[in-house]
Amino acid sequence: MVTVAVRVRRKGLAAAAAGLALAAVLLLGRAPAAVQAFLGHRAETKCATAEDGAAWLREQGWEVEPEPTGQMEVLVPAQFDQLYESYNDIQKAQGFDISRYKGERVMKYTYLVKNYPQEPEGVAANLLVYQGKLIGADLCSLRLGGFLRGAAEGEKGRS
Repeated sequence: MVTVAVRVRRKGLAAAAAGLALAAVLLLGRAPAAVQAFLGHRAETKCATAEDGAAWLREQGWEVEPEPTGQMEVLVPAQFDQLYESYNDIQKAQGFDISRYKGERVMKYTYLVKNYPQEPEGVAANLLVYQGKLIGADLCSLRLGGFLRGAAEGEKGRS
């Protein structure tokens, strides 16, 4: 067991928290989703196939079929407008950042979610994949005036 004692002044609290989070990553090998989001990035998640995407969604607590209902190549705009900035804010809150892929073509996989609270049908999960790596994930209502939110672990309780 490792014990660490730290005396921190208020000014250094954020730096100390970041340092402790980094130490946790180094000691544990993989940071929990909350630590990853705090650090502003997510450990690379391999997503070479649509089945890998379905498996990742199941790890987050979402029930989906192994095969997506749709897949298509999409272009991440080279310049983000307000809509894409807002979408990227959702991604950043989960530890992703699609701004790193401006101007790139990525695959978008869409799955139907069967266990969204209060909406057992009509919710889709979208995964963005670049060169076999998961770079973004969202859940959205298929109803008019619905919602759009993150799909990562720890997000499930929010609606």
